[in-house]
Amino acid sequence: MAPETILIPGCWGLIIVLGLVVLVPFLRGTSDLVTAKNVFLLGGINYVGIAGLKAAYSPQIFRILEFERRDYQYFVAGAFTFFAAFLLAYAVIKLPRKLAGRTLRKWPAATPGVLYFMTLGAVTLSVLGFLAPNIQGLAQFLFQVGNKAIIIPVALVFAAWFQSKKNLILVATLAGVLLLSMMLSILSGGGRRTMLGVLMAIPICWYWFSLRYKNWLTNTVLLGAVFAVSFAVLLGYSAIRHFDRRGEMQERNVGNAMEALSKLPSLVFDTSGLDSMLGQNAAQTSLTAIHLYTTDHETEPFHSVIFVATNWIPRAFWPDKPLGLGYTLPKTARAKGTRATWGPGIVGHGYHEGGLHMLVFYGVVMALCLRYWDELLVRQPRNAYLLACFAAMSGHLFGWCRGDIGTFTMQIVGALVAMLLFCWAGRLIFGTGLVYPITSGPEYVNTNLFALRRRKPDTASPTDFQFRPRRVSD
Repeated sequence: MAPETILIPGCWGLIIVLGLVVLVPFLRGTSDLVTAKNVFLLGGINYVGIAGLKAAYSPQIFRILEFERRDYQYFVAGAFTFFAAFLLAYAVIKLPRKLAGRTLRKWPAATPGVLYFMTLGAVTLSVLGFLAPNIQGLAQFLFQVGNKAIIIPVALVFAAWFQSKKNLILVATLAGVLLLSMMLSILSGGGRRTMLGVLMAIPICWYWFSLRYKNWLTNTVLLGAVFAVSFAVLLGYSAIRHFDRRGEMQERNVGNAMEALSKLPSLVFDTSGLDSMLGQNAAQTSLTAIHLYTTDHETEPFHSVIFVATNWIPRAFWPDKPLGLGYTLPKTARAKGTRATWGPGIVGHGYHEGGLHMLVFYGVVMALCLRYWDELLVRQPRNAYLLACFAAMSGHLFGWCRGDIGTFTMQIVGALVAMLLFCWAGRLIFGTGLVYPITSGPEYVNTNLFALRRRKPDTASPTDFQFRPRRVSD
């Protein structure tokens, strides 16, 4: 029996388990569907489960080294160890719940008028990201903040329209902002994560504004239709996203981005990019890291933590600051003919940094972060700014399991920083219009996302965590 067949039962089992974790609580009406945890777990299904099956059924694809039986065994053991630690920590540890009840409670006003002007501000910020002066530190900061701001205006203008559906100005603005954000996501590079965030912004807001209060069948039909359209657009984009590397065009500029955007409607049924969307060889790169760092190469404990902690320092000031594993792994493996960075996968990162105990560590840390965010969503379900930030994070949350986890962590943190700075400026201009109550007393300890079918916001009781935002002057 070929050694790679070890992956087949393990990866199928992982896909089934994670799929059940996402679907069963939702179908039973005991948990929300569109949460940070579920986006992350769907990424795990793709970049660990499906990627592992691809490595088993097509082992010759992207095979850099000759893997041994133990490499495949380590992969399966590492995957189950990580997700077991993640799910256990997410369910058991109470600190994120208490923290979410006391933090990020004050926001700018969220009336249609204020949201409209905040949308214009976010659009301006996203454009400035491409026009940043070549000043070390400032250029990188504006680009990162502007890159996240590409997604934010879609969510904000949708929130404004949702409160005033007959306003034709908001309808036109929503259509224009959506197209502009899609064009800017193409202009920002060949990656799919920004485009995914743009496409996720409306369904995320729609779910938390309205759909979560409807039955599972309505959610399944409506969200299924929206996600199907989004997937088709992303599939079409996958077919053309590297247009600047294939000799078709010389550079990625506004004109070429608009031309690429105009091709999308004709490519929504093009399946040529499907294979690259499923797994993305993440299991093969994880196996490469496992093979190298369990034999001849020295492990680097907490490398991703150190990378994140030092990443904010410009390389001009510290030329030898740590590099991500996604950058160094191709060189360590002596891969030929590639200039790209790799996604080592969460399992590969774990073995690079020491083994199973590091996978437990990262499982717990990621669980605490995502539980905190999901608790914020439960407490502030109609907070347009929080949902815009969630949308800006969503593509990176989905790809977090693929990695480089240090780089993706920086992108997730960057989305939060961009939104907090943006809302700080909004509060200076428009005042603090939303204040959510402190919810961290003993009566709230057991609120753990297990109460999806609550009453609508206008009739909810305090224990439902459907507090209607109040103005500061109330």
